[in-house]
Amino acid sequence: MMLLCSILLILALVGHTLEDDITLTSREEYYLESSRVKISCNYTVKSDILLWYRQYSGSAPQFRLYTTVTSKPSVIRAKSDDTRLSVHLSKERTCVDLEISSAEVTDSALYYCALSLSSILYYRL
Repeated sequence: MMLLCSILLILALVGHTLEDDITLTSREEYYLESSRVKISCNYTVKSDILLWYRQYSGSAPQFRLYTTVTSKPSVIRAKSDDTRLSVHLSKERTCVDLEISSAEVTDSALYYCALSLSSILYYRL
């Protein structure tokens, strides 16, 4: 049985002024289970790092993915075996797409796109 996944999209700009712009292409999207999901985050800020978070209703945001915004991006996933998640950086480096290769009902959540202008150390405890 195919179930509908609802993806809500939110933005966050970490550590910078409101003069700069970070936007998503849409605010809410619906996908069928097993379909490919693409969430785009457009920005005008010169940033080194982009992070994606997922938040379930009534819970704290969960880190999902970290990527460097460079000509050769590197990606760190919250769970290294979660190969359903990938990112694609536009040639102009003004848009980063988060892709979920095969949507699951558990992907129904609020997604945050956040930019950081400085390096972040990430530790798994």
